[in-house]
Amino acid sequence: MKKYIDLHAHTYYSDGGLSPAAVVEKAKKIGLSAVGIADHDSVSGLSEATSAGKKIGIEVVPATEITCYPSEKREFHILGYFIDWKNKTFQSFLKELQTQREQQAEKVVASLNELGYLINLGDLKSLTRGVIGKPHIAWMVINDLENKKKLLEDFGGIPTASDFIRKYLITGMPAHHRREALDPKDSIDLIHKHGGLAILAHPSWDLVSKDSESGKLTFDDHYLAELLGNGLDGIEVYSHRDSEEDTKLCVAHYEKIAKEKGLAVSGGSDYHGFSSTGKELGFVGFYLKIPYQVLDDLKLRSKK
Repeated sequence: MKKYIDLHAHTYYSDGGLSPAAVVEKAKKIGLSAVGIADHDSVSGLSEATSAGKKIGIEVVPATEITCYPSEKREFHILGYFIDWKNKTFQSFLKELQTQREQQAEKVVASLNELGYLINLGDLKSLTRGVIGKPHIAWMVINDLENKKKLLEDFGGIPTASDFIRKYLITGMPAHHRREALDPKDSIDLIHKHGGLAILAHPSWDLVSKDSESGKLTFDDHYLAELLGNGLDGIEVYSHRDSEEDTKLCVAHYEKIAKEKGLAVSGGSDYHGFSSTGKELGFVGFYLKIPYQVLDDLKLRSKK
């Protein structure tokens, strides 16, 4: 019997909707053998997740997802797997990153208010447990009935969280604000310093653009070359685009690169659970599935 995994899931300690235990329980329910808990700039959920995993018999892979900026107009997320998450120095550093996120969110909220959207920083903070993320912001705007008229004007209907994020919150968009954060090399060095493997998250989004008219995908591989020069260990090959066709193109592209460059391969749904960002845990309802062999290979890499 084949075993499947999902190495990229979020809890309510960053921008997910479920507790760490609930994510682990969901993974068990859908038949996964392992789940990676990778909250943004946080390891606060790992103790609960690992305890839940031991109780119900599912492997929990400890991770975190660190944001970095290679330039003013580009943002990357680096996943740190098998990180020494109990290290107090590492935890303190992540707390600093969380403070920077809150300062960034304050500026984003102000910009959205100026653009005509109603959102309150206090309400936003009450939705989170330490790390404010783009899905929190998008969810609050979309689910406030007072924003309905503005949303209809801007989108022609009520958008998904992903649609709102892409139009307003990503790098270069009207409400985006760059925060003080690590550059890629410092992010990778931080992960290596604390025993982890550094893996680029969702390259199918961050390194791929799509022409709105032709629908053609363009792969920005020169950015990947820069990351490899900074010591990146691997890439999240098994990640998704919106459609199955585009996803297959991206998976094939990054499988080829990983094989040619001898890179570690990872994969995950980027599950959030309360908004429409990412896919369902384990890619339920989607064609993509990740074999357990991917995790075995990552474990071998981590021991080198």
